[in-house]
Amino acid sequence: MISEKVLFVDDDKNLLSAVKRQFRNKLDLVAAPGGEDALTVIKYQGPFAVVISDMQMPYMNGIELLSHVRNMAPDTVRVMLTGNANLQTAIDSVNEGNIFRFLTKPCSPELLHKTIIAAIKQYRLQRTEHDLLNRTLKGAISLLTDVLSMVNPHAFSQASRIQRYVKQIVSALELEETWSYELAAMLSQLGRIAMPPEIIAKVASGSELSAEERAVFSEHPEIAKRLLDHIPRFEIVSAMIKEQSGSAELPKLTAKLSKEEKAVLGGHILKVVIAYDSQLIADKSVHQSIAFLRSCPQMYDPGIVAVLDSVCTDQHEVSIQQLPIARLKPGMIIDQNINSKTGVLYVAKGHEITQTFIYRLMGLEASGLWSGNIQVLINGD
Repeated sequence: MISEKVLFVDDDKNLLSAVKRQFRNKLDLVAAPGGEDALTVIKYQGPFAVVISDMQMPYMNGIELLSHVRNMAPDTVRVMLTGNANLQTAIDSVNEGNIFRFLTKPCSPELLHKTIIAAIKQYRLQRTEHDLLNRTLKGAISLLTDVLSMVNPHAFSQASRIQRYVKQIVSALELEETWSYELAAMLSQLGRIAMPPEIIAKVASGSELSAEERAVFSEHPEIAKRLLDHIPRFEIVSAMIKEQSGSAELPKLTAKLSKEEKAVLGGHILKVVIAYDSQLIADKSVHQSIAFLRSCPQMYDPGIVAVLDSVCTDQHEVSIQQLPIARLKPGMIIDQNINSKTGVLYVAKGHEITQTFIYRLMGLEASGLWSGNIQVLINGD
């Protein structure tokens, strides 16, 4: 029996019983007699690899149901089964529910089974692709930022903090494809590696930049975009990074955003979070930093600021501890600058510890370039 779950929806209870008997030993199949029941089943018994829905049902037709399924479970593959095989129904099904297959009644058990198997294969393909993006690619980018942090510790410690804030905001907003927003945050400061050393030093120390220096520094989002544009599937990520300095109008938050809308939204989130972090770096309190953002509603979207305020004021308690390298764990936050004995900055305060970072510190300790405990912040939950 195939392990992935399949949901069959039809108001004909006799048909439901027949389908369950036919596939009893072949599929993990769940039946629902209508749209509302199906949504409840998906919510409490999901995830489902495939949802097959009849078109003509009372209260909620198949197009409406599969549109809801698309929003609730984007990975679920959707199949329409109908006895009304007109062209407009097919067009509406594809456009509104993003249908994988369109079957007409009566449908033979053999064709139905063949279609379900094809839908499950499509589901597996989508899950594999998402795993690649969410794990393999994300892990590789994390490694990249660890390496780049050696070039510009301040910039990439800031990127580490930015990513944490962005992750909380996209979770609160229940956005789709959260990996793109998080990767954009992780790489938002990438362009700073091309900045002149004197400008980088001024930014790191909080010194005021001249008008010419500000103009040069403002180019770093565009530089990052150009660096990332040649990477497949990174179009949205690079566009978000560029939009962090843009002024496009924030799109209305809907269940399904276009690529352009996602890029603008991601840019607005980055702009708010970067400004917030810059205020904290300047020794402003959380309250003062949020108040500053609220005082500039034309620059920093009030809705995003409100979400940031809610996630920042609802933090779990953290403890400050001095730990030897051997006791450091991924997820802890460095609460001090880590410099070599000659004064070279290895990692700036605020950097989130990764396993790669721990290995690096072990190497520094073994070579005699670092010794002693490290002050860290540990989440108290």
